[in-house]
Amino acid sequence: MALAALRAGKHVWVEKPLALSAVEGRELVDAAAAGRRTLFVDETFLYDPLVREMKRIIDEGALGEIMHLSFERLGMGRIRRDSNVWWNSAPHDLSILLYLVPRKVARVQLHYHTYLQPGVADMAVCDLELEGGTSAHVYLSWLHPEKTAKVIVVGRKRMLGYEGRFEKRAITLYDYAIDPGDTGANAGAAPIIPITNFTARPLELPAGDEPLALAAAHFVECVQTGAEPVSSGARSLRVVEVLEAADRAATQGGRTG
Repeated sequence: MALAALRAGKHVWVEKPLALSAVEGRELVDAAAAGRRTLFVDETFLYDPLVREMKRIIDEGALGEIMHLSFERLGMGRIRRDSNVWWNSAPHDLSILLYLVPRKVARVQLHYHTYLQPGVADMAVCDLELEGGTSAHVYLSWLHPEKTAKVIVVGRKRMLGYEGRFEKRAITLYDYAIDPGDTGANAGAAPIIPITNFTARPLELPAGDEPLALAAAHFVECVQTGAEPVSSGARSLRVVEVLEAADRAATQGGRTG
């Protein structure tokens, strides 16, 4: 439907993910470019003002070198029959990952767990490595007693935490210091590296407008000005490429019944 609309000369808003294969995604991106149309993907979290603030903090270097990011999207409810938890939920986290740290994914390893429906994974664990050595971990589950949508960014200087549930959105900055001491041949016998400081500072920021409303306004602006959306088809194609590459090589676990 998106391809038909683009070929008819329409600007297009597409639900995430952009497509179910990289080949189809590229076809959409090429059609939008050929017709000079806006191809917008509804990666709503990219329009949360708190995610934008996380991006600002990371880009200004306040966290130092980014070492690791972890993502948890867990809870009961919205258990799909027509797609697994990876294709249904991971587009949110992968879009945030590639927005906060826009580097190429060098390696990805995905493991599925299937407990509720034959052949439909309801839990997924994924490890990724980005160019430059930054790592990421994604944990997704439709079988979890507590609902959460968390992101943790671990830097050399500080850490940053984000809770993305729309009714409880918040970000927290963590200051920490570690004293490795002498790690050479003359290192002491103490088996523990001391943590000399660890403090949490909730950042008092207004949540702002609803992210979906901000996304819609950005779509209209891009249609009017010709600017590339933050969640353009070309940018979102990277998400589909990671989804597909991980899915193709995924290992399987769990059992139904």
